[in-house]
Amino acid sequence: MLTQKLYKNGNSVAVTIPKEYLKDLNLRDGSEVVVEQDVEDGTIIISGKKRSKVQSNLTPKFLNWLESFNKEYGPALQELARK
Repeated sequence: MLTQKLYKNGNSVAVTIPKEYLKDLNLRDGSEVVVEQDVEDGTIIISGKKRSKVQSNLTPKFLNWLESFNKEYGPALQELARK
């Protein structure tokens, strides 16, 4: 795990990605990445574009169902995972 500092970049805020990470993931300046957030656990996930292909095969109806399932049963599943 690595801690990075956010910095102002124009009207946005950016974070740098270490060269080793870019090399390991075959990313470079100009590569497209997927940025996701999980407000509940306070995480931001940055992944290579390939990750989005998996999600593109899922229907919006299924994704909506999955979201509601996670809202209803997520805390119980997390508690079970800790045991």
